[in-house]
Amino acid sequence: MDYWLTPWRTALTITAATLETTLVIQKSLAGIAGFGGTDTFDENRLRDAFHAAADVNLRRWGDTAEMIQSLPGWLHDFTNMPGDVLTDWFDAARRHHDV
Repeated sequence: MDYWLTPWRTALTITAATLETTLVIQKSLAGIAGFGGTDTFDENRLRDAFHAAADVNLRRWGDTAEMIQSLPGWLHDFTNMPGDVLTDWFDAARRHHDV
């Protein structure tokens, strides 16, 4: 069951992360420029906006790391292979197909 729900959960997480990031950026930009657009850039507001965006970014990378670790073990085996194994296999398959 988890095998079938993983893509759905991943899509839901990405959508929520995108929404949260967008809201943080909108709030930060609205705080910097003001609603009328006449306020000057304030260094403290700009710093707060940067920290808010960086915080959201770090949380998203943490979610990504958890998602990668929750993948099945056989997918992690590809990262343990020497780099030329997959390219050699692909090249051999293409050469056989082209002949």
